Amino acid sequence: MTHKVNSILVLFILALLGIGCSCSNNVEKEVLKASKSWVSNFNMGNITEISNAYAEDAIMVAKPFGFFEGKKSIREFWTPFIQSGATNLKYYNAKVAVINDTKAILSANWSMNVGNGIITNETWIKQAGEWKLQEDHFEVKEQFDENGNSVEMDKKETYVLVHAAWLGAWQWNNVAKFLKGKGHTVITPNLPGHGSDKTIPAKITMKDYVNTITNILDAQDEAVVLVGHSFNGITVSRVAELRPKKVKSLVYLTAFLLPEGGSFFGAVQGVKGSKAVENFRLSEDKTYAYVEENEIQNAFAHDIPKEAFDKAKPYIVPEPAAPLSYELETTTDIFGKIPKYYIECTEDRAIPIEVQRGMYKGKVAKVFTLNSSHTPNFSQPRKLADILLQIPK
Repeated sequence: MTHKVNSILVLFILALLGIGCSCSNNVEKEVLKASKSWVSNFNMGNITEISNAYAEDAIMVAKPFGFFEGKKSIREFWTPFIQSGATNLKYYNAKVAVINDTKAILSANWSMNVGNGIITNETWIKQAGEWKLQEDHFEVKEQFDENGNSVEMDKKETYVLVHAAWLGAWQWNNVAKFLKGKGHTVITPNLPGHGSDKTIPAKITMKDYVNTITNILDAQDEAVVLVGHSFNGITVSRVAELRPKKVKSLVYLTAFLLPEGGSFFGAVQGVKGSKAVENFRLSEDKTYAYVEENEIQNAFAHDIPKEAFDKAKPYIVPEPAAPLSYELETTTDIFGKIPKYYIECTEDRAIPIEVQRGMYKGKVAKVFTLNSSHTPNFSQPRKLADILLQIPK
């Protein structure tokens, strides 16, 4: 009797093991099928089906391109990539690790007409009977030219984008999106008293601005492309003087490029044709500056719709007054040797084009031109990002 019971138990256990193996095999087959379908859609250029394969909250880590979160962001990455002619994608040495009956992780090597690399983690989950990509981690190891020859991979840069007076890190959102889409690292700090930093204007000096940026540069392993917009051209000039080995290129976006000893207040004395200067005011206690409310858009962003400007308006803050009187401290031996580039804005009503050209003449390696207002980061973010990508490194 005991022997019979033991035999039954053994058979029962073997049956359970068989069921487990069967389920595992089914999951593996289903995931491989879903993955092959994704590859097939890629090769056919079916962007809709490619993006639909991702869960709504999916994440994608594409080295060296960057981090993408959500189906919409992932679609925005794949669309231009596929439209550029990438195809003939193949997976090989694929392995599937089954986690449970609704989750599995695929890894593989891959190749296509423009390069090859590895997939470290395609996490597939089953939702409402369909397999969806929850995570997609892959890396490009080698790139090919149009003739199939191996080419040196584009070096990825770190951009530190410093906002203008009265604004904040938020002004760079659309520009940063394009740069990150190319795989670059983008840092957009809020200076004290701006954006999420609520320091009161009366307590803020230029030293506070400079320390904010130098602290960021000190944390970087390599030199960065440092961009200053408008007033904060003065800030990035001082930062470059203090951290020359951390700055490979200085970029002035319709910004104050001043000589040693220059200041904002000094630079705007006698300027004609500036709606910002004409409507510039100091508070009664002289701790902050502002531009008359009914002229703000005209001065800074006349080339975007009023509805869009009105949405941004609540984020505009009083500008601390002390940094505006700061007299720039730079030297020819340090600041003077750092490569500088200027992006002029021909329709600027805050810093008129003739003033911009007077500031940068003879001081920069190259000038780029945008036919825009003082804030092309709002009106022409893609064109601005494209220029930043052209800055020699």
